[in-house]
Amino acid sequence: MVSKFVGALKCFLKRPADSMRIMMSMSSRDPRAVEAIKAHCPETDVESVGFYAGIFLAVVFLVFCMLAYVMSLFYGAGGM
Repeated sequence: MVSKFVGALKCFLKRPADSMRIMMSMSSRDPRAVEAIKAHCPETDVESVGFYAGIFLAVVFLVFCMLAYVMSLFYGAGGM
């Protein structure tokens, strides 16, 4: 699982626009995006790129939300 996750993240960093197109399309895949992913990341499964990149973006979002909450606590308490 770790190798699939790392491979999907590498592919997401190489082709972010195509990866986002794959993640956002629900029923039909964009053929240009699928071909670009297959051409630039042949070792990575196309479905895993959308799934694992989505999980990565959700974790990043949660980390930023927690950081914003902690910063609001510090600034609200007087800055210690």
